[in-house]
Amino acid sequence: MTRLCESDLAGQADDWGAYAARLRRTVGCGLEEVCARALDLPPDAVRRALAAVRVGVVPVSSGEGRIPGFAGLLAATARALGSAAVVLPPDDEGFAQARAGACDVLLWADDATYLAEHVRSGHSAENGWATGRGFAAALCGMAERHDLERRVLVLGAGPVGTSAAAWLAGQGFAVTLCDTVAGRAQARAADIPQCRGITPRELDGLAPFFCLLDASPTDACFPRQHLAAGACISAPCVPCPWLGCAPVPERVWHDPLQLGTAVMLAAAACGLSGGSAEGRRT
Repeated sequence: MTRLCESDLAGQADDWGAYAARLRRTVGCGLEEVCARALDLPPDAVRRALAAVRVGVVPVSSGEGRIPGFAGLLAATARALGSAAVVLPPDDEGFAQARAGACDVLLWADDATYLAEHVRSGHSAENGWATGRGFAAALCGMAERHDLERRVLVLGAGPVGTSAAAWLAGQGFAVTLCDTVAGRAQARAADIPQCRGITPRELDGLAPFFCLLDASPTDACFPRQHLAAGACISAPCVPCPWLGCAPVPERVWHDPLQLGTAVMLAAAACGLSGGSAEGRRT
């Protein structure tokens, strides 16, 4: 997962009213509706499932250690979705309490893995898969609001970008997947209908894009010149280079953690699994 730092999360859990208003203003709907769209489920079904679960957050202190504010923001995200939520003790004690019935859905992250797991059913959703679908659903909402052509550039062929590309292709978008590593985008695109993989230098021969999803962990490719004047941008990348310099600043959606976490929680609450389960502690 992207390496977050304390400054990325500062203040994020404090004002969900402002977050919800910004999401509705930018994307055109609320957080539950974006989750439902990302998971191809009815919004009412997602709301009911989230309201019915207790969420437990287990801080993991191994590896590079805990990020101040991380566990609190996860719990705040769950509460914003209508779930009861608690931060459990760290490490093995927290996992033991979760397995003993302290929660229905367990959230935890270490250096390599970030999962939402339904304790009883065993369904789990991984953050890369969920973040890709969530930010793709947000971009789709923006494209519809502004009546943009369904042609999208996805930067980064890692787990987030590949998940986003697959979801967007399934919604009828013509997807161009771009990665700085030679051959990576082409290999991932081969398994996705309506998707082609390219390297950054191949962008020069293409028409400007009205839709961009930036899932790149680096600013080595910053294709502002390849965007149309009214482009919409959905950017799960951290840090986000588009804030303040996009063609239309009001058509950018970015948050460091909330949307991907929300889709993970909604998937696990609804009995869905997605992404790799490697590293699971069950």
